Amino acid sequence: MNTRATPKENPGAIFHFKCKVYGRSTGANGVKLAAYRAGERLRSELTGRIHNYTRKTEVAFKKILAPDMTIPWVTDRGLLWNTVDNTEVRKDAQLAREIEVALPLALSRDAQIELLTAWIQETFVSLGMVADICLHDKVGNPHAHVLLTLRALQPTGFGPKVRKWSDPLLVESWRASWSAAVNRSLEKAGLDIRIDHRSYRRQGVDVKPTKHVGRQTPWNGEKVAEVSMENRLIQIERKLQEQKQEQKKAAQIAAPEEKETQAPSPICASPQRPPRVRRPRPARVSPNPGFLSGSGPSY
Repeated sequence: MNTRATPKENPGAIFHFKCKVYGRSTGANGVKLAAYRAGERLRSELTGRIHNYTRKTEVAFKKILAPDMTIPWVTDRGLLWNTVDNTEVRKDAQLAREIEVALPLALSRDAQIELLTAWIQETFVSLGMVADICLHDKVGNPHAHVLLTLRALQPTGFGPKVRKWSDPLLVESWRASWSAAVNRSLEKAGLDIRIDHRSYRRQGVDVKPTKHVGRQTPWNGEKVAEVSMENRLIQIERKLQEQKQEQKKAAQIAAPEEKETQAPSPICASPQRPPRVRRPRPARVSPNPGFLSGSGPSY
């Protein structure tokens, strides 16, 4: 993602919601995940390594929300995720769930933070999760990373893992709730912009969607260029389709309305031909009544 992009002239809002679970099978570490998103320097007690990401400058807001804020180690980011790493003993254990959402450009920073914290408190923390919120202020792309614990917080520590939090139907309800929360904030700000968590096909809109490009790295340059070119072609097709629709609407407005046909006056009316009357055909009279079909000649 280009952090030096120029701000948009007409800022709006887009729907972006990404849900992912990190585990040790992919080499993930809870402390490393938290340090990278928060732009901090944290030490992992499990591995003894120090993860330093203090050079990250786009972190504009970070906060930890928990059901019980009286537990001393909950509000400390290093203690929290070291506790998560030490609680999991399996080599393929799942450590955390991440929710990534795009924040509306049309809202102010205070409104974005209020929207984000209220939605996380209502959607996740109320269920028993601990949420580590980090807002990244990239030019033209403000977004938030939310690391969620997979175990419910109890007064004595973390309890067992809650498997129902991984239900796909629950994830779909989170998507819908984020869309509704953003629309409420946009309406509260007096903006007529709205987002929808459904795809174009589910909305019944005949529009071809673009593909997510993602961050360019030295290893995916060819793929990024290919997807970017494909997106440009899709945008051109959209513009052509919009122009055709506008021309069609303009032609319908310019076309004269059809006048109701009136019956012609009797003077100007053309004479109509009377309906044809079929007369009965007269009976056929045989010239030789004595001749019967199939009989011999009569003399």
